Amino acid sequence: MSRHRRLTLVCTKKVKKTLILIYMKAAAMYGLAGFMLGAKAGGASVQTGYGYEMEAIAACTIGGVSVTGGRGKVSSAIIGVAVFELLKVALQYLGMNANAQYIAIGVVIFVAISLDIRKYIARK
Repeated sequence: MSRHRRLTLVCTKKVKKTLILIYMKAAAMYGLAGFMLGAKAGGASVQTGYGYEMEAIAACTIGGVSVTGGRGKVSSAIIGVAVFELLKVALQYLGMNANAQYIAIGVVIFVAISLDIRKYIARK
């Protein structure tokens, strides 16, 4: 879908149908992911998945998806998830304190976002 809704409406008549299908597929994937997370955790509560949104944003940013929008690929997001998970497992394997792990991951996120913003400014 285009950023410009009017342009999209001019180009095709099936915009509403396409949007509904996109939202339906996304809802199905969210439901499946929630079910799998609940199965992995052995149950679900209000706090299940707390903080995962930050991890998702961090993994995508590490993979090269732009935080300013409009740039990125699914493959780069998947690579970012793999790198982010590898980083988390490595920090746990090294026996770092949980608070130190958050700090190290925060530094990596900060560097990734700084590089992305620098790249965005250089384009302008």
